Amino acid sequence: MFGRAPVFLGKLFLLCSLISVQTHAKEEPLVEVVQAERSLVRDELVTFGSLLPNESVMIRPEIAGRVAQLHFREGQRIKAGALLVSLDDSIAGAEFAQARANLNLAEKSFQRTQMLFKRGASNAQALDEANAALQAARASLALSQALLDKTRILAPYEGVLGLRQVSPGDYLSQGQDIVNLEVLDPLKVDFRIPQKAVSQIRLKQTIEVSLDAYPGERFNGEIFAINPRLDEAGRSQAIRAQISNSEGRLSPGQFVRVSVILAERANALVIPEEAIMPVGERLLVNLVVDGKVELREVKLGKRLAGKVEVVEGLQGDETLISAGWQKVHAGSLVRTKVVEPAP
Repeated sequence: MFGRAPVFLGKLFLLCSLISVQTHAKEEPLVEVVQAERSLVRDELVTFGSLLPNESVMIRPEIAGRVAQLHFREGQRIKAGALLVSLDDSIAGAEFAQARANLNLAEKSFQRTQMLFKRGASNAQALDEANAALQAARASLALSQALLDKTRILAPYEGVLGLRQVSPGDYLSQGQDIVNLEVLDPLKVDFRIPQKAVSQIRLKQTIEVSLDAYPGERFNGEIFAINPRLDEAGRSQAIRAQISNSEGRLSPGQFVRVSVILAERANALVIPEEAIMPVGERLLVNLVVDGKVELREVKLGKRLAGKVEVVEGLQGDETLISAGWQKVHAGSLVRTKVVEPAP
């Protein structure tokens, strides 16, 4: 009987130890904790818009004529002043030569009349008539020169050509479409904002553009024009911004998501959203101070993806309970497990 006593005492000791461990575990629950972090927080006005070319023009002839030669390829990038189309200039060239010959004749006639007038062999009326004929011949030459120049159609500015609508040999009427020319760098961004946000918009304000074609990327731009008149139907204001497209990744006509940056706080205090404990109208966080739970009321600012900005109540060096705060209360002893904040 006495030989069994040590075994019994050993089991009793083990049972007491297990009870002690369980009791200790209940007294000190395990919670997950994180450190508050500093991050860039922005106040943004989000809307939608469209990309437009910085300049867009349809190349058209100012005079009728037959297409003698096309000097471009579809989709080609061209410089300002580049020759695009040559119209048949045989008639315009002949008219120019005739006008130049008439001018030569008028100049000689005026010189003879002027010489006779100085000698007294001609009157002032004859001199005036010769001078008028000279001026008319000069105007006729300038007109024929202008018509001859218009047989050569030039690019008004640097850009990228679209798809041509004509072929060599076509007879073009005045104003007929030939090819569109687009300036793709920079691009314009047109969007609208609601009436209540008008006071928050200003010139040179930064915007960021995102679109489905490039997920996760943002392209920076700047507001350069604000329509002073609101749309009466939708009570919205039209805004135009400009965005760089030096790499040619963006195209006019694309539908984009526009974020107008209203304010930035480069060193804002941010905590996980799950660390917030709502109690009535109050918002609290559970801190761990010297192994014990301490409640702290906070005031929140901008809400982010899974995170929230704290504008009052924290200094930034606190340890917060992010998971498990539902099973503790103020003054509770806790065991902690540190987790890294989500990126």
